[in-house]
Amino acid sequence: MRVLKILALGAALGIAAAAAVADDPEASKLYEDGRKLYLDGSYYRAGKTFSDAEEKAQSNAIKANSLLAQIGAWRMCELYYREFKAIEKLLTLYPEYADFGPLVDREFEIGELYAQGKRDPAFWALRFIPWLTEEDHTEEIFKRALERAPFASFGAKAHLRLAYIYDRNGKVRDSIAQLREIVRDYPNSDQHRLAMLALAEGLLELSRRGDGDGSYIREAADVLARFKERYPDAEEKDWARRSLLEAKDIQAKRLYDMAEFYRRSGRQEAAERYLARIVSEFPESKSAAESEQKLVDLDNSYLPGDFLPDPEMRLPKIKSYTLPVEARHIMISPGVGDNHFLTPVYDLKRDASTEAPEPAPTPESSEEKK
Repeated sequence: MRVLKILALGAALGIAAAAAVADDPEASKLYEDGRKLYLDGSYYRAGKTFSDAEEKAQSNAIKANSLLAQIGAWRMCELYYREFKAIEKLLTLYPEYADFGPLVDREFEIGELYAQGKRDPAFWALRFIPWLTEEDHTEEIFKRALERAPFASFGAKAHLRLAYIYDRNGKVRDSIAQLREIVRDYPNSDQHRLAMLALAEGLLELSRRGDGDGSYIREAADVLARFKERYPDAEEKDWARRSLLEAKDIQAKRLYDMAEFYRRSGRQEAAERYLARIVSEFPESKSAAESEQKLVDLDNSYLPGDFLPDPEMRLPKIKSYTLPVEARHIMISPGVGDNHFLTPVYDLKRDASTEAPEPAPTPESSEEKK
């Protein structure tokens, strides 16, 4: 809020020295006209006038002050993309007149407004029509803000927003790149846990489509293992456990396929090495039992190890709840008996014979007993 008040005050007052520049009389007059419109509450007309003053001006001071005034005017009109463009122009062309930190923070705030569904109206005169809006600029705003301040306090949230946008548009690799930056550069942010989960899921999805050198699945297994270590009590821990098992299944299956290739090619020693890796590195995988059997068939001197882990550990843990006790005993439910009963019929005699449970003691009754 403090940043917005500063921008609004700067738009209303400006810098008097800029208006007094002798070689820009037309731009100075437009700037003063814009200030009067702003103070009268005509923010849209003020923004247009400030824009004209910027175009007419020859002085960098008047141009910069006109852009500052536009920022405040467009914000008051809730034309946030125009405000963003004015901020970008000021930061790019006249950085010596810009307060960099608050302005970049404001870009992140505008990006968040767009991420939540805010859009500029396509036509100011028809702004009351909710669906007549300009296109979505969320990606552009967040990308520019991150380029200017990659380690700002909004950085992790902006990367997560971009990752969601890319994933929604089918750009899985671009989405994963954003998630990697969060995991690497923002380890203490609130978005770190979500980024690790999303990154693991994205890498698993890519590995299911085809993973030539196995890099995706290895990275997924590494992320899941680090997630379990970093967040042992997270509510997603069961999903992470089962996903890690799936990652190990995929890794083991790759090794098993390679072992089968060497076995069919007559290279028994190479096949044995890959099968032994499966048994030693991925004993809980689905391929472990079959790999151990193949090792016994290929090498009579091989002795199987301990029992393999119970496959039930792959099943999700589901909490069980007892059904609540019925308050009254129903004899006939609606719909029974050719729809003759529209409401339930209760067994009043059985209800009367059933002892009602004693009410829980209240704090007042406990004190009286004492």
